[in-house]
Order: sequence, then structure tokens, then C-alpha cells
Amino acid sequence: MIPCGGGLCGGVGTGVENWFEDNICRAVSDGNNTFFWTDNWVDGVPLRTKYRRLFDLAVHREYYVADMVVLGWEYGGGAWVWKRGLLAWEEECVRECSSLLHNVTLQEHVSDSWGWLLEPIQGYSMRGKYHFLTAPDEVLASNGIHNV
Repeated sequence: MIPCGGGLCGGVGTGVENWFEDNICRAVSDGNNTFFWTDNWVDGVPLRTKYRRLFDLAVHREYYVADMVVLGWEYGGGAWVWKRGLLAWEEECVRECSSLLHNVTLQEHVSDSWGWLLEPIQGYSMRGKYHFLTAPDEVLASNGIHNV
């Protein structure tokens, strides 16, 4: 039981609506189990969040990373199919996203895996989750973790 002076009862850890999703990421290897737009696998945020307009306009919204590579995610490649023609600033977003993916190389025969950002070496644990949800913000900040 958590005493009412702190922890979740005391308001610490509240307001972290997406605490789980915000602290996991995909380690892409073969790209066959990681969704291109919706999984957190590149640059610390899902591409659907970073490029919201492109996600809204994309035809291939539920494709895996490996599928998008096969289609061609270089600028002008077959992965970029839209529900309508893009405006100039949207085209610039495609160029930016495409250049972000330029150095991504898939590894055949190695499955994608999940990573836990709060404890990257030890991985996910109930203890780590509890600590994140109940620790005061200043303790988390001193450990380089930001409780949003």
C-alpha cells in the first residue's frame, strides 16, 4: 500500500498519460515487426507524431518498416503514396523524413525487439515502472529521466 503522503495518492506520477508508450521504442533489425508510422523506432518519437500531416495523407499507414523499404522510401520512392497531391511544405516534410531514414539499414534474419528507455540495460521491470510512477520529479530529473 502506498501511503497518502506521496506516490500516486499524493499526486506524484499523475499526469503521465502515455508513460508506457513514451518510454518504449522498437529496435529495428529486419523491419518485419515494426510499424513504419506508429511504432517509436526512429528519432525518439513515432513518425505519425513527428510528421502528422504526412501520416494523415499516407495510403500505406499500416505497413511495416520492411514493406516501406521494399517500396522505396527515398524521396520520390514508391513508399510515398498519398490520398491527394501534396502542398509545397508537405513535400518538404517528405524530403526531411526521407533523409532521416537515409542511413537506416535492415538486418535480415534478426527480429525486431522492444527497448525500455527508462532502464535500457536491464530492460522493463515492475520495479522500474513503479519507481517512475511514484518518484518525485526532481529525483527523476537527477537521473536524466523526464517525467512528463
